Amino acid sequence: MILTHTTRIKTTHTMTKEQSGKNAYEIRLEVLQMAMNLADNRWHQQLDKARFEAERTETGTYELPEDKREREALRLAKKLYSFVENSTEDEG
Repeated sequence: MILTHTTRIKTTHTMTKEQSGKNAYEIRLEVLQMAMNLADNRWHQQLDKARFEAERTETGTYELPEDKREREALRLAKKLYSFVENSTEDEG
């Protein structure tokens, strides 16, 4: 039995000199995209765990994890954006 884990991160976030002047909407969009990726990865990890347990116990069946990705992404986005807002105040 082989357990594989796949990461579904689509973008790498690096900041160049030209990108540092983003407006609030662009920053919020990037934060939301990061949060969506995190929520999606967490759900897929739960799914992989359920599949692994089904194989390990030889039941062959498993239940899909509750899909709270949208709610989780919004929660994470608020948390991440709050960090961004507070970090810029701390730098000044």
